[in-house]
Amino acid sequence: MNKYSIKIVRRTDKRNAKGENPLILQIIINSRTKKISLKESIDEKYWDDKNSKAIGKGFKLLNVKLDKIKSDLQTFCSLQEAGGVSITFDLIDRHLKGKNDNDFYQLFDDIVENKNIKKATLYKYSLLRSRLKSFKSNIYTSDIDYNFVKSFDSFLRKMDLKDGGALYNMHKYLKSIINQIYLMQKISFSPYNNFKFEGPKVNEEYLTEDEVISLRNLRFDDGQTKKYKLTKDMFLFSCYTGLRFIDCDCLLVKNIDLKNSVLSIIQEKTNQVLKVPFSSQAKTLLCKYMIGKGKEEKVFPKITNKSINEKLKDLADMAEINKRVHFHLGRHTFGSSLVNMYNIPLPLVSKLLGHNNISNTLIYTNSNFSILQNAMKDFRYGKKP
Repeated sequence: MNKYSIKIVRRTDKRNAKGENPLILQIIINSRTKKISLKESIDEKYWDDKNSKAIGKGFKLLNVKLDKIKSDLQTFCSLQEAGGVSITFDLIDRHLKGKNDNDFYQLFDDIVENKNIKKATLYKYSLLRSRLKSFKSNIYTSDIDYNFVKSFDSFLRKMDLKDGGALYNMHKYLKSIINQIYLMQKISFSPYNNFKFEGPKVNEEYLTEDEVISLRNLRFDDGQTKKYKLTKDMFLFSCYTGLRFIDCDCLLVKNIDLKNSVLSIIQEKTNQVLKVPFSSQAKTLLCKYMIGKGKEEKVFPKITNKSINEKLKDLADMAEINKRVHFHLGRHTFGSSLVNMYNIPLPLVSKLLGHNNISNTLIYTNSNFSILQNAMKDFRYGKKP
């Protein structure tokens, strides 16, 4: 446990316009000192430095206020130590600001606020918080143990979240929050030391050329056009360029160089620059949406990832595609098509997808089984020339 002391002192190095010295809360933890302003000042002749209190008439209320501040903080620190929590400056700051260190949601919000989180990742933290609230409206740090995580896992499974996908993401971000709470010394251990969850599964699905064409050739009546046209076009654009949903959603007119068929963006997920050429099909689609728009305007109208994925299920049925079609499948299709249909080397595909590590590209470059069969037909040792 950290050694600490709490005292009300008069600052002798400062004076206000009236010649009074500021009163501060002086906290010493392991020989380190922190000074906290009390928004009070006093003339040195009315202050007893030894007993840390005002003397003379008219200071009764001030002494009561100062005694309460010191007493409340000492009581708080004693209770924290009794619960096995070491006293830190951060702990005291949070207490004085009225923040409850035993409130999991308050800690959750503070941690997320202090992280440098991209828009796409922030959405996942928000989704996690929403599901935690549905699971249990009030959570305290004392609740965080193996049984808590196990119960939340069961709750998520009842929502039909699957291993390696949505379930993995929920545990991944909850583990990050809990580990941070552990590092802040609000809990004595992380339950994820014992609770294990499956990592993301390699997605081997992608659309074949015929399936992309079937989707592209879908024709709609007036009602269907309003409902499905944007979803169809944005998904096809992902198939043509490999862009993630968040990057399609944030794509601005100024990011597009139609003359040279090149798009340049800062990827929302990685914050890395991506500058890649695009095909004539992508160019045709872009022109439809860029007409009459200013450079700072978004290329595509606003639509949520959830809405687009719901509509893609309908489009897959219309196109008779017997696969789970979701927006990210467009990125898989782009990478897989470049490798399997056009034999583009992996380093180049990796660059087009905006990956820093080529091992990440392997997830998006799924080999068609018939291609593997053909490759093995003539494979043998001692083959005659």
